Amino acid sequence: MRLFAKLMRPFLGVAASVTLMSVTTPLSADGFHYQIQAATKLVGDPASQLQAIDMVWTYDPELAAILLEDEDLSAANKAATLKQRASDILVDLFKLGYFSQLTVDGQALSFNEVQDYSMVLNPDQSMSLSFQVPLKAPIAVAGKKISLSLADPDGVATVFYKNAQDASLDEALSKICSTPSLSKVTNDMPNDHKIDVPTAQTECK
Repeated sequence: MRLFAKLMRPFLGVAASVTLMSVTTPLSADGFHYQIQAATKLVGDPASQLQAIDMVWTYDPELAAILLEDEDLSAANKAATLKQRASDILVDLFKLGYFSQLTVDGQALSFNEVQDYSMVLNPDQSMSLSFQVPLKAPIAVAGKKISLSLADPDGVATVFYKNAQDASLDEALSKICSTPSLSKVTNDMPNDHKIDVPTAQTECK
């Protein structure tokens, strides 16, 4: 099946729009909306330069059921099915910057395409997508502020941190940077829709 990108970008070929009306995932007058529970970790290289972001995105059971509708989840093919679904999602997310804006002292950084990723179906039937977003080039962060904001530019998805500790640093960066602090702003969207944009910030010495 094909993407229904206008409804659930960046999910590929997962269900007909009529199926969306039968689940409990929120619907509103201006279209379909869904939520992503995120965990992020800033990753450094041996020189403590920022080189990537490790992410885990968890989709609730209702949305996972839509994403996996009609897919082969038999014991023999489950792993391959989940790997392919993850690949499909990430291809589209690359075009959207992985819903991420990463800056160092206000300078926006660009990403390379994700190569390292996996997807699992959790015991509660939620679905977790784990992936590493590499920077185009490592960047020195000593004495600088790192800021990571998560948002779907079209407002279809709302990305959120459930717990403060879900924004973290790897061992290399934790040696020179403070524990990330979280903040949130609310942006107005068309048709009176609003989205929350979480931001994790850390200062490095």
